[in-house]
Amino acid sequence: MNRKVMWCLALALLTGCTASVGKNFDDAQLAKIHHDVTTKQQLIALFGQPSSDTPFPQGQSILMWTWSQAKTGSTTEGRTLTIRLQNDKVKSYTVSKT
Repeated sequence: MNRKVMWCLALALLTGCTASVGKNFDDAQLAKIHHDVTTKQQLIALFGQPSSDTPFPQGQSILMWTWSQAKTGSTTEGRTLTIRLQNDKVKSYTVSKT
């Protein structure tokens, strides 16, 4: 019987394990993004440093924030926020889920 107890404890520990990368963001934060108003610095204040910041010609850039979480015995979920800036102001953004 002692083996059964140890097996159940090990199984319970494994099923409760999770690993996360990045910081999750919610719809309330996304609602604060405004076209031609929100600046790069305001985005960083809302979401932290982006996972990537890619400059393009003519004052454009693409910022990306990614978050993912893996649970033992379950699928991985994640979200990516991609924002296109023109002269440090939001031109467009998308959120994708995995």
